[in-house]
Formats: sequence, C-alpha cells, structure tokens
Amino acid sequence: MRVLVTGASGFIGSHVTRRIVQDGHTVYGVDRQGVGQERLMDLIERIHFLELDLRDEGAVRSMISEIRPDCAIHLAWYAVPGQYWTAPENLDCASMSLSLAKALAESGCKRLVAAGTCAEYDWDYGFLSEAVTPLKPRSLYGVCKNATRQILQAYCERVSMGFAWTRFFYLYGPGEPRERLVPSVVLALLNGQTAKCTHGEQIRDFLYVEDVASAVWAVAQSDFSGPVNIGSGQPVKIRTLVEMITRLVRGSENVEFGAMPASVEEPPLLVADVRKLRAHTGWTPTRSLEDGLRQTVSWWQQNGE
Repeated sequence: MRVLVTGASGFIGSHVTRRIVQDGHTVYGVDRQGVGQERLMDLIERIHFLELDLRDEGAVRSMISEIRPDCAIHLAWYAVPGQYWTAPENLDCASMSLSLAKALAESGCKRLVAAGTCAEYDWDYGFLSEAVTPLKPRSLYGVCKNATRQILQAYCERVSMGFAWTRFFYLYGPGEPRERLVPSVVLALLNGQTAKCTHGEQIRDFLYVEDVASAVWAVAQSDFSGPVNIGSGQPVKIRTLVEMITRLVRGSENVEFGAMPASVEEPPLLVADVRKLRAHTGWTPTRSLEDGLRQTVSWWQQNGE
C-alpha cells in the first residue's frame, strides 16, 4: 500500500511513519523545505521524502497525481508551543487541508485520516466522548480544527473517500519539543536545575507517542468513519506525572510545585473516552505511563544536549 504522511518528520509524524515502514508499506513523507529528517535517519533509504509547502496548491496537486497514494495520513499543522492556540497560521492550515483532500479525492485515494484535537470539545465536561460531549472550542486553534473536520467529513462522504478524524489528547515521548511539560521537567532535572511547576492538581490523559502512532495506524487500516479519540483513557494528575519523572531522574529535591500560576482557562479534568477507538480497531496501548516515561528519560539522557 502507498501511504502519504504529511508532517512526516514531526514529533507525531516521525513515529507514525516509522510504524508504517516497519509494517512493510511504501511511505511518501511530506514536509516543507528546511524541516529536518533527523528523527528518521535510520530509515532514510526506505522512505520517499518530499519537500513541499502544502500551501502551494499547484505543487500539491502535481505531487498527489504523481504518487497516487492509497491512503493519506494528514498530520501537518502549525504547532509552535505556546503560539499555536491563537496563531493566524491556523487559517492557512485549514485551507491547505481542504486543498489536500480535494487533490487526494481526484487522484483516487481511498482513505484520509487527519489529525484533530481534544480542544474541539467543551472542556467543562472533563470526560470527553465523541458521541456525547458537545463541541465548543475556546481557541482559534480548536475552532479551525473543528471547522476543518466538519468540511472534510462532508466532502469525503460526497466523493466516497473514507475519512477518520483522530482527536489527540496529551502526548509525550522521545523527540517532543523541549518547551512542553515532560521534556521541560526532564531536562531541568538532568541539568541539576529546579523544575518549576504549577500546583499539579490538574488531571489529564497522557499517552506515549509510539502508542499514539500505533493507534493512528490502526484507525487508518480500519473502515471506521468520523472522529475518534486518541488517548489512554486513564486520568492522571500532573503532579503524579512529575513525581514519576523525579523518581526516574532521582531529582525530587529540585521540583517546586506552585512556582508557576495555573492558567485560569485550564480545566481541572480532561480525559478521553477511548471505547470507540478500541471497539473499532482492537487497539490497546503497549506501555504503562511509568514505562513510557522511563523510555523518554533515557532518550533525553542521550540526546539532551
């Protein structure tokens, strides 16, 4: 099977790409010019890398018509930590996603799987279910993701192209941007610095990135249609997560809870209902939170400079 992966060199995309290659499929990995492929260097001879700006509609059409993928996994989106929530680039990403879908349909692609977010939901509900929880995004990022999903779902139904929308929750693992929670704590402790945190009482749903990749690939290979949560389904306090990291790094004396204010916009609880994911794909995670954190800490010990 020929599989197109956009954002293939990114944090999530590199793990998804790796999983598909390991299953023996032909992968065309797309990223804009200048985005590094370091995460996949050991597989460089088994992946067809394409440097392309997905905002260039003509170039996208030409690329799609040439490779004619059987399946596309669209993960590319503006994701600069701390900026993506309100960035105007979200509008560009919505537009490029629609153009990509049209080009895929015209080339005969059979299935499109695209990346959504738990930020599409009404966070007042805490336990978030595809079938029950209202959609009420509070950021430009969430609004653009949700609008893109609505249009793509209607369009793919119209042109008889399979479509699934994977709503990601809280991901972590090797190669994650340094500014995010897990690597920022790990790196501070490894460098003998104080890891400054909020009170840590917020409850979240964390999933190791390799399990995220296997879940996305399971959805891609299924006939499931519509939105589906990608998470662990397990509620974990941020404080508990940080304490696990400190035990692994042996740096508990360098953690300061309450040193940073918690955002007033942050809900106390965000956890995924993953029953639909498991029912339609049979997917289950392979790593516990502690095992995933152990792998992550080990990776940063080797790559943290």
